Amino acid sequence: MAVYPDSPAGFPRHLQAGAMRRRFWGVFNCLCAGAFGALAAASAKLAFGSQANVVFCTLGIIVMATTNSLMWTFFSRGLSFSMSSAIASVTVTFSNILSSAFLGFVLYGECQEVLWWGGAFLILCGLILIHRNLSPPRTALPHKQQ
Repeated sequence: MAVYPDSPAGFPRHLQAGAMRRRFWGVFNCLCAGAFGALAAASAKLAFGSQANVVFCTLGIIVMATTNSLMWTFFSRGLSFSMSSAIASVTVTFSNILSSAFLGFVLYGECQEVLWWGGAFLILCGLILIHRNLSPPRTALPHKQQ
């Protein structure tokens, strides 16, 4: 009969260092995926704009397909490195939002409103909460355990 401890076993030191590296590469891949997604959207907007000629449209479609495939590649790698799919998804979303704002400003001169930046700030706060290390739960005192 197997006996299971009340609290999970801690990772050895050499696995903890590897976990931090995996976490870094997970975040890095998710940030790249969001940036490539924004590039794909910007190239699609340029390709299918009202004044696009055939050569520009073809080039935009090729760039869109390339950056879209890179986005999915980095996202799948980010998922494999992340602790959960929720962390990877929120990180990609935040990166995509910021990259889209930057590309919109550079390519089209768009400026975002205060409400938009407030929403981006709330997503950043959620990311900080998701990515922080939580301390292990306290065990109850012996006289309080039943």
